[in-house]
Amino acid sequence: MLAGRLVLLLSLPSALLALVPALTPPMGWNTWCTDGSCGLDYCDAKEIMSIADAMESNGMKDAGYEYINLDDCWADHRDDSGTIVPDKNRFPDGMVPVIDYVHSKGFKFGLYTDAGIYTCSSGERPHKIPGSYGHYQQDASTYAQWGVDYVKMDWCNTEFNNTKLDPHKQYAEMSAALDNTTRNFFFNSCEWGVDNPWEWMWQYANSWRSGPDHHDNWDSTERIIEHNVGLSKYAGPTKGWNDLDFLMTGGQACKDDHTKICPGQTDTEYRTEFSMWAIMASSLLVATDISNMSATQKEILLNEEIIAVNQDSLGKAGDRVGGWQCSEGPERCQIWAKPLKDSSIAVALFNSGKESHDITLEFKIIGMDGAVMVRDLWQHKDLGVKNTSFSTTVASRVAEVYKITKA
Repeated sequence: MLAGRLVLLLSLPSALLALVPALTPPMGWNTWCTDGSCGLDYCDAKEIMSIADAMESNGMKDAGYEYINLDDCWADHRDDSGTIVPDKNRFPDGMVPVIDYVHSKGFKFGLYTDAGIYTCSSGERPHKIPGSYGHYQQDASTYAQWGVDYVKMDWCNTEFNNTKLDPHKQYAEMSAALDNTTRNFFFNSCEWGVDNPWEWMWQYANSWRSGPDHHDNWDSTERIIEHNVGLSKYAGPTKGWNDLDFLMTGGQACKDDHTKICPGQTDTEYRTEFSMWAIMASSLLVATDISNMSATQKEILLNEEIIAVNQDSLGKAGDRVGGWQCSEGPERCQIWAKPLKDSSIAVALFNSGKESHDITLEFKIIGMDGAVMVRDLWQHKDLGVKNTSFSTTVASRVAEVYKITKA
C-alpha cells in the first residue's frame, strides 16, 4: 500500500504532492440545486447532517459516494482578523460540528470558495459573500483547522478595480496555500473551461470544470457532452479529471414550492446523463435531493456496473470514437469507448437524434476482432458471444452502455 502510494507521488508534479492522489474521479453529493433553484439554495447544518444520514442508509455510501460538499452561501463575512465566518443563522455552532458529524458517518467533507473578491451568489442576503482573493493562505489554513477534505474554487468576481485576475496565477496560489497546510485536500477548480484548463490545471488541481454550468434540461446536457469530445487524453490518475459539473438526476426542487420536485429532464435523459458522465470519467457529484430517493434515482445512481466503468482503476477516460450512418447522420448516432483495467472496453451507443435508430458497433472500431462477449450494463444481462459486430435499436436521447470482452 505504502509503496504504491510512493510510486504515484513520485510521478506527480511537485505542486500536487500535498493534494490527495486522485486515482479515480470523485463521487459524492453537492448542495447547490437541492432545495429551490440553483443559486438560491438554503443549505444549513441540519440539511448537511440529514444528507449524511440518508447517504449512509440509502445505498450511496456502499456504492462509493464519498464526498458531501457544501457549495456557495455558507459563509457570511470576515472577522477583524480576516478569518472567514460561517452564516450563524445556518451554522449556529460553526462548521466544525457539521464536519465532524459528516466524518463520523464515514464521509469526507467539501467546501466552496471563490478566487475573486466575492462568491457567485449572495444566497438572498443583503450583502455579498467574501471570496478568497487576498486570503488564500488564511482560508486554506482555516479549512485545514476545520477538517475540510475537498475544496472547490469558483471564478466569479475576478475583475475589479481595473484588475483582471489570471486563472493560472490564482489557482497556482491557492494550490500552494493548500500545500502549505498540514492537511491533504482534493482541489477542484471551477473556471468553467474558459481557459482550456485541461491543458494546464493538472499542475495545481485534482479536477477541473471543463465547460459551462450544467442545468437541468436536455439542451444543457447535450451541449456539455459535445463540449467534452476529445478531452479524454488529458484525464488520468497522475493528471486529474475533467469535471462535467453536477448530476441533476431526478430533478431539482420547484421554485415556488421547495417541498416538491420539478424535473427538467425525462427519466431517460437522466439515465443518459449518468451514462455519459461515467464513460467520460467525470466527477459524479449529485446535486439533487437524495434524502428520499425516487425509484429513478435509485436505478440510476446506484447502478454498480455503470459506476464501475467510471471508477475503473485503469483510469482512462472515454471518448467518441466514431458514429453510425443512421438517417440523421453519424453525428447523431455516436459510438463512445472507454478502456478498462481487465482489457475489456465499455461502449456507449448514444443517439442524440430525434428518432429511434438502429446503431451497429463494428468491433474493429474499438480495436477488437474475432468473437467477443457483450454485456448490457443497464439491463445487467449478458447478451452472448458476437462476431465482427453488434447491432441494437437505440431510442432518442438514449445512451445504451455495454461491456465488450474478448470471448
